[in-house]
Amino acid sequence: MKFIVIFLLIFSTLQADRDGGPYLGLGIGVSKVNTDGLYDALVRDTSTGLTFYAGAYINRHLSVEVAYVSFDSWHLDDGFEASNAKEIGAGAISVSTMAHYAFFDDTLDLYLKFGLADMSFNVTNDSGFGMVYGAGVAYRFDEVYSMKLAYDMYRFDYDNTNDSIPDHKMRLEYLYTGFEMQF
Repeated sequence: MKFIVIFLLIFSTLQADRDGGPYLGLGIGVSKVNTDGLYDALVRDTSTGLTFYAGAYINRHLSVEVAYVSFDSWHLDDGFEASNAKEIGAGAISVSTMAHYAFFDDTLDLYLKFGLADMSFNVTNDSGFGMVYGAGVAYRFDEVYSMKLAYDMYRFDYDNTNDSIPDHKMRLEYLYTGFEMQF
């Protein structure tokens, strides 16, 4: 499965034909976690998040993107904290497809995101796949640089009884701004 995803990402990058083709980005924002009762009470359910992402336009209205998001895995902020004084660090690696609609001669770009994410938590030492959904708006300063405001939602199930039935439907919401450079 990982080989297929890597192959598709590389193939899509080579086929990029939009102004600038591939891009790299860096973002920072605020995240909020909903553990669906996994932790009795969260003392702090918000944290600062940091994002690194790279992608490529397949055509004017479609792009693919791979991203790494640190939901306080790097201790930029106090982070999520459970009532038992455990600090919860989380991270996600995602692969997404994005549908774009540009306005004003490609200056303003609205998009929707859909993809898969590999989520990990430092408290449980577990990881697993979930879904990522998102929407955003980007403003292009010129053909190389742009800035975006985005909202992503990571949804995933957690099974703490190991009976193959999810016990908790968890969610991470992430609002961030990003700076992109296109090549």
